Amino acid sequence: MTGNKTVDNAIIALVFLATASALGTFVYTQMIYKKPLPTNEQGLNELKQDTASITVPESYKLDKIIVNLPSQSRRLRFLDVQIHLVVFKQETISMLENQKAIINDIVISVASNMTPDELNSVSGKLIFESRVKKQINERLGFSAVKELFYTKFVVQ
Repeated sequence: MTGNKTVDNAIIALVFLATASALGTFVYTQMIYKKPLPTNEQGLNELKQDTASITVPESYKLDKIIVNLPSQSRRLRFLDVQIHLVVFKQETISMLENQKAIINDIVISVASNMTPDELNSVSGKLIFESRVKKQINERLGFSAVKELFYTKFVVQ
């Protein structure tokens, strides 16, 4: 090591103390110390505090819509969809209620301009959502609809 016996002994002592303290900490935390188990009331109160800050976005449920889709074959293709419109502000739900027929018309016109293969794909559903959202927001004159949720989306 350094050649000086007292310095070497001091270094060995410091390394031994560091190793012993690390080992002691490990043994204490893993084998001796037992964390107290939470009570049911304590767990319930913590859960209530955690969920108190969570807000559920307001949504407006449209009626079930069935749309005939363009098809190359003789087979009839259609879209059966149930949509929930998630709004930015709760006050806009009454505006959506007043514009219900126009919103249904927007959904029908957007869907009828897409092929069944487009609507069956994930990217097609995203395109459908963005087009419907864009046209509704343009019709209302401001950004009212944040996103669309499909509770039923069947292409046959």
